[in-house]
Amino acid sequence: MDFDPAVTAWQVFTQVQASNELGEELAAAVSAEERFSSGGGEEVSEAYHELVAIGARHPEATTFGEFLVYITWSHLMDETHPEHFKRGVALCQDLLRRDLGWDAVRLKRLRSMERSFRAGLGEKPEDVMDYDADTLKGGD
Repeated sequence: MDFDPAVTAWQVFTQVQASNELGEELAAAVSAEERFSSGGGEEVSEAYHELVAIGARHPEATTFGEFLVYITWSHLMDETHPEHFKRGVALCQDLLRRDLGWDAVRLKRLRSMERSFRAGLGEKPEDVMDYDADTLKGGD
């Protein structure tokens, strides 16, 4: 990765706050994000799950979904569980399959995050698998 997911999460959350994506739940998201960013242990885990639940109630909130991608990566540093890697892949795929008109930098970051989540699950990136399939083996 050529960017810091924690810094990117903060930048994206600033965009969420400036938008009206979450409507009345914005205050709850801000509170949970503050606990996630400044807490430790169980408090961070609870705040993370609260943020994920808010995202589940607002699937149309794509900028908030992008924020969830980056905090999921950050949360993996505290809780390295396969479900978090799987959630990260699903969040990335959901955003990448939509035509959101996002710039190349945002899309590149999401693809990078998806590859990182997949690597955490032990999967090889598709482009590496395609390259390996085309490589001549001994005796070919």
